[in-house]
Amino acid sequence: MPTAALAFAVLGYFTYTLMLPSFGDDVVPSYFLPLCLAAGLWCGWVLCGAKSFSVRSGLGTGLTALIAMIVIILFIMSFVEMIQLSMRRRYDGPMEAIIDIFAIMFENFQMFATPELGLTLFGGGLLAGFVTGVMGKRFPR
Repeated sequence: MPTAALAFAVLGYFTYTLMLPSFGDDVVPSYFLPLCLAAGLWCGWVLCGAKSFSVRSGLGTGLTALIAMIVIILFIMSFVEMIQLSMRRRYDGPMEAIIDIFAIMFENFQMFATPELGLTLFGGGLLAGFVTGVMGKRFPR
């Protein structure tokens, strides 16, 4: 559903703008904005838009898509960082690198976990799910 995709892409942009101060003096990765937008588009279209037939289901799938979007963003960021570290020969083997993805993911989550970001994403996920549920009820498939 295009409505859900656009709503979650906007939420992805807000995620990007709210995560920028958490980087501090570090350089913001060049792939970060497209990653947030693509994760929002995909989660909105596939996870929220396909399953929202009423306001109640829209709210539930909106929160589900929000959590999936956050996990996708954190996982891809951690994967890219693991690839960069593996190019510097930090790991002894491939399993150590794969396991370190989740450690990096947890560190990134701790770095980005702020009350402003959490409340904005929670409210945005509910709002995007509500809009998707209303559109799903008004224009059934």
